[in-house]
Amino acid sequence: MGKTKIPATGEGYLGEIMVHRITRAVGVVASVTEARAGWAPEIVLKLQDGTLKKGRLSDFREASGNERAKLSPA
Repeated sequence: MGKTKIPATGEGYLGEIMVHRITRAVGVVASVTEARAGWAPEIVLKLQDGTLKKGRLSDFREASGNERAKLSPA
């Protein structure tokens, strides 16, 4: 069974593989700031080269199978 994710609050996204919509950078969610009082949830994505991408949850999308394969060690 999959992990329960709640996009409205950002709960359940920690450790997921996601893609930045603009740069198409693939990484793992390192931290989540849950939504509060009308603010959108924010996540920090750790990329393969060690850099971090921070943004709203809407700035990112779920990784496809091919993108997941690129990130996981072969």
